[in-house]
Amino acid sequence: MATTPKKDAEQSGVLQDKPTAAAAQHGDHDRIVMASRRADGSMDQVAPEFIGDKDTAVEAAKVQLGQQAASAVDVAARGVTSTPEGEGSSEPDAEVQALKDAQDQAIADAEKKAEREVDQLHQGLGD
Repeated sequence: MATTPKKDAEQSGVLQDKPTAAAAQHGDHDRIVMASRRADGSMDQVAPEFIGDKDTAVEAAKVQLGQQAASAVDVAARGVTSTPEGEGSSEPDAEVQALKDAQDQAIADAEKKAEREVDQLHQGLGD
């Protein structure tokens, strides 16, 4: 069985006979297609770099941030409420509509943030 000989680090730039800290000079970073998010909506990666299809990354970020923003508006606007069984009305509730409008605005703002974020950090298709 034939094997391919190991190339020198000078030739390929990949393999090292002796481990060095050269990679640390450039710093660690995460190559991502979709971000993990903290509770405040910020990305939970180290120096993130988006790879892959940019439109897919934008859509994923829009969905993530939009859902998170709508949930935050909901939690901030109302706590847990309940209506006793048998009570209520079929009329549209002004408070619910106001909450829906606030969520829609939060989603729109989050989608704009997602586009800015991906535009700033996108590095191509990862080839």
